Amino acid sequence: MDASISIFDYVLNNLERHKGQLPRVADESGVPYRTLQKIASGETKDPGVAVVQTLHDYFREKEQAAA
Repeated sequence: MDASISIFDYVLNNLERHKGQLPRVADESGVPYRTLQKIASGETKDPGVAVVQTLHDYFREKEQAAA
């Protein structure tokens, strides 16, 4: 992860990159699909620390597994 971006921006960037895979992200991360949609669309501006941390950890794990 680039140290110059916030954890929330990191999550938003990954949600955008995985837009077509949100059902899979929801299943694998445990975050409800509708919550992912709301965050990705900007409908939810402050999803909460627990959700952001869960998604951050999920995307970091995926990156590390791919490396």
